[in-house]
Amino acid sequence: MSFAFSSIPPNLISDSLGKFLKGDFDSIYPPQTDTQLKKIQSELQSIWDTRKRSILYEVLQKQHQSLKPTQQQELNLQALRDSNALTVTTGQQIHPFLGPAFVWAKVTSTILKSKELSQNLGIPVVPVFWMATEDHDFEEISTVPFLGKEYRWIAPHGGPVGNLDTQGIAFILEQMKSDFQHDIKVLDYLNQFEGIYGKGESLTEASRKLIHKLFGESGLLIVDPNEAIWKKHTEDIWLRELEDHPFESLSIQADKMKELGLKAPITPRQTSMFYYGNGLRLRLDKQQNGMFQTANGEFIWNKNQLKDEITAYPERFSANALLRPAYQQRILPNLMYIGGPSECLYWLQVPNLIVIHKGVVPVIQLRILMHLSTPAIEKKLLNFPWDKMDWFDSEDSLLQRLTENEFGNLSLTHQMLKLKEQFESIWESLYQLKHPKLREIKKEHQAVLKSLQNTHNDFIKDGFDTHIAPKVKQLKALKNNVFNEKSPQERKLFWMEWDFKLGGFPQIENCSDSYLWFTAK
Repeated sequence: MSFAFSSIPPNLISDSLGKFLKGDFDSIYPPQTDTQLKKIQSELQSIWDTRKRSILYEVLQKQHQSLKPTQQQELNLQALRDSNALTVTTGQQIHPFLGPAFVWAKVTSTILKSKELSQNLGIPVVPVFWMATEDHDFEEISTVPFLGKEYRWIAPHGGPVGNLDTQGIAFILEQMKSDFQHDIKVLDYLNQFEGIYGKGESLTEASRKLIHKLFGESGLLIVDPNEAIWKKHTEDIWLRELEDHPFESLSIQADKMKELGLKAPITPRQTSMFYYGNGLRLRLDKQQNGMFQTANGEFIWNKNQLKDEITAYPERFSANALLRPAYQQRILPNLMYIGGPSECLYWLQVPNLIVIHKGVVPVIQLRILMHLSTPAIEKKLLNFPWDKMDWFDSEDSLLQRLTENEFGNLSLTHQMLKLKEQFESIWESLYQLKHPKLREIKKEHQAVLKSLQNTHNDFIKDGFDTHIAPKVKQLKALKNNVFNEKSPQERKLFWMEWDFKLGGFPQIENCSDSYLWFTAK
């Protein structure tokens, strides 16, 4: 069972992201409009000539060779080589078993958006999943939760995660089967992963197989950016990063964001590159004396020496999170990027950097957001007098609604909120007057609020009205565990657990709905 909302529930995205989606930040990132989309289409089609398309086709055909591409994948490959086709891309660091549930949402959003744009623009628009194979944060992907248990992938690491042998993931799969050996339904589900992970199979290869298995019929193309041919044809990016102007563009953009009340999510560095050395992926730093060295100090160059290294071995260099969009926009004819809430904001940092590196700035689209419920939770929700969307309001607001529903305006919560607003208004007035006793008065007011809160808590705890105390307890449990927007469920629960509980994700027809609500069987 599933249904959709056309608007995003409150508090699931930040105020900053909400303003960006409404167009409040057009002064620092090109507007997200149909006119801009057509402009990007024209720019891309003018620079993606036969030579560039031939290189793209050559690499993608090689990367998909082992998969036995589906008919739609073959059509998309041909379109990128022969026509004015463009791409819509999303990406994610590759995880065992796909990773958190939001990865499914990213890919699904990309597939749906590519279909919509293809119809609207009258050209082939191809969905692409960018496997972030060059990331090296192994800790971020080493834990796999499933049905109340947690499994840990043990592997030597330090280099790009895409190169890791997946024998340890095969061990996890066997441990899962052992833990659920008496549950035929779970065992049948886990059997679908047989042959994907194992000794001698890299995480890149295994992830490509799994993503192809799940999304290949849709025509999704699966990109590994760690490709020598692409690194060679974007050699100018790595060389340009040795100069000052890429860093300066990031710094200027960060200042512009600050003027709009935005904090840059990622701190810019003098160079935005990593270097592969002795099996490790090492951050490349520019020193005050003009020399360059890896973060561990093992490799040191002057500028000319490093230029020679880039020219001879471009495949030894890779982009960090800020440079990755510029690299991506050079190797793909990318019209739009589909990102999560955090990604959309860090793309605000990079439009000038993309232009400096001779790329075209894409439109940014927020992916679908989603939630998984269960029959047991649905039953509990019936105890409360509001809609499902309202559960993503703040806990204080929900408690206020509950007590108002039970006691009307006699609710102490209601009175406390009014009093807090009055106090805050007084503090602002005293601040504007530079009143010397502001701090003292604010402290007294906060003590009053705390005392009232304690009184209210005692009222609930001691059961002055026993019928509301269990509801308050249940509300807090649901809010903290199920509807906690500070720790979204779609990040905590992994795709495989959602998929198992749903018996497979339902078919989603379009991406006009921003928020999907699923209920497990």
